[in-house]
Amino acid sequence: MDASQTTSSSIDPEDSQVPLPHHKPSKISLAYDVMMVIFILVNLLLLAVEYGLNAKFSLMLHLMDFLRMSPSAQISFKSVISYANSFFTIFLIIELSIRWIIAIVQKHYYRWFFFPFVHWYEVLGCLPILRPLRLLRAAVIAYRLYLLGYPVLPRSWIRKGKFYYELVLEELSDRIVLHVIDGITAELQQNKTHYELVEKIIQKHKPMFIKTLFELLEKNLPTAINQNQVVISQYVSGAVERSLQNTPELQQILHLMPVVGTLLSNRLEAIGARLGENLALELMHPLTQVPNPLYAEVANQVGSLQVHTLELETLVDSIVIEALQVIRDQVSIQQWKAHEKIFSNQTQVE
Repeated sequence: MDASQTTSSSIDPEDSQVPLPHHKPSKISLAYDVMMVIFILVNLLLLAVEYGLNAKFSLMLHLMDFLRMSPSAQISFKSVISYANSFFTIFLIIELSIRWIIAIVQKHYYRWFFFPFVHWYEVLGCLPILRPLRLLRAAVIAYRLYLLGYPVLPRSWIRKGKFYYELVLEELSDRIVLHVIDGITAELQQNKTHYELVEKIIQKHKPMFIKTLFELLEKNLPTAINQNQVVISQYVSGAVERSLQNTPELQQILHLMPVVGTLLSNRLEAIGARLGENLALELMHPLTQVPNPLYAEVANQVGSLQVHTLELETLVDSIVIEALQVIRDQVSIQQWKAHEKIFSNQTQVE
């Protein structure tokens, strides 16, 4: 079993929520980790030899001839290598099972069945066809030792390995995301069923939309009216004044009175301006009262607008497709190139 999990100072490198220990693990724990790294590397070396013998690589055949091994010796050697690899597999299965039991007893995880999911690469590495995954466990142990202050591998190797890991992961994820986005875009352009989805979304969130619109009107409209009260009053008074001036019947009556008519005309214009200001104030007063049922009615009317219109469908298409294109452009940016530049600079400094 992995001794780093049998002590209270151990951590799981897969669990990013667990902080690094404040004190170093025991020498036994460290020795076990180093032993497991060596054990796995020897196992992988034997697996490579077995694969080379079964594939009859020319290098392996030349090595057999150089060692002057007879056909029977070669068969025996293959059997020994195969038995050794089987022993390694059985040992790792037993070791993994013991660690699982310890994890259950010591409650390392929230649920007892979390262990095989956290250590998925070890579980898969027990399968004959996926035995190369054992190298990943050796890398995880080496990385844990590195975090604890024991540089099993050079720092530049670790940075380079991390860089290529992120590169491969980013390229794979980007290709998948771009493929999905292209598929969605093509589906939207060929099929118009997304309008039904938009309508369902609008209907589902209609109460929330009406409530939000009502709150926005009640919060912002009275303030805007008060701030522009003078401008609105001047506009209404000017409108009333112009209406009096543009009323032919009134002007004809005033012209019938040569002296008094002019005075009455000026007086009426002043009265009209004042009337317009008072009228504007009277109209604005109920709009600035809170709470205001008028705002609720406006919000309800806006929320009940017809969504099946050509203009709205065109707007939805434009917004959705452009949003997908923005996401596609962002995903297409290869972030690993910027990381490569940083990595190269750090290497040059060292």
